[in-house]
Amino acid sequence: MLEEKKDILSRNAFLNARENRRLEARYEHSRKLLFALSIFLSLAIICLIYYLLPVSRIYKINVEGNYYLSKDKVVELSGLSYDDRFLLSIAAVIEKKIISDSLVSSCQVSLRDDRIVYIEIEENKIIGYAYENGKNVAILENGNRIEIDKNNLYLIGKVPFMQGFSDDEIVTIAKELENVDKKMINEISEMHKYPQLKYQDIELIMRDGNYIFTSVYGLDIINMYYEMVSRLSSGENKCYYFEDISGNAYTSACPWQLVEETGTQDDAQSED
Repeated sequence: MLEEKKDILSRNAFLNARENRRLEARYEHSRKLLFALSIFLSLAIICLIYYLLPVSRIYKINVEGNYYLSKDKVVELSGLSYDDRFLLSIAAVIEKKIISDSLVSSCQVSLRDDRIVYIEIEENKIIGYAYENGKNVAILENGNRIEIDKNNLYLIGKVPFMQGFSDDEIVTIAKELENVDKKMINEISEMHKYPQLKYQDIELIMRDGNYIFTSVYGLDIINMYYEMVSRLSSGENKCYYFEDISGNAYTSACPWQLVEETGTQDDAQSED
């Protein structure tokens, strides 16, 4: 009988000990869970406070490399605003949005610690615009066309109007203008085929009122336009001629002036 009581007491002690261990384990688990929840809630509160404060927003957006596209247009393409949270901005997503525009050839976005978003783009060069199939189109250096509408009408003021060229000639012109600065292309108001002159069959009407006659292979003279005008400018002559083979540049009477005087344009090929 005594032994049975000892067995019962021993069994109860064992069960009590096991229950205590289970309760301790549950308590330890609950304590760890409560600690984790408190950490999570603290971080959530900190994040919420940060999110609501002005310091969480984008401070500044810098845009570089743009010429045709305005800064506002690039920012619009990026989808960013100064109300956006800086830490929620993802560079790869912003780059994908900007490069979707046909004028943008490449884009790199970097996010700095000072809450400034840096956007650097490279644009496809536009060599001019033309009237094709009943609409104005900008002609890119890669041969692609972009329709000019009310949203990008400003492009007309930055590139010359082109007329009289075949598709093959436009490809050649684009290649020859490859190393000509965009801002210098902007100095050309119009570019026409001028077959009346055999060796200088491209007429460039400059925005300052001067005329340049050259061949397609002499178009890079535009990079030296101001230097050429300063060196050759003389009197009333506003027409400048450039020989791509010899590299000679000179000023002379304009072809239509010679027509009025002699009835022929052959003399326009001779140096003044």
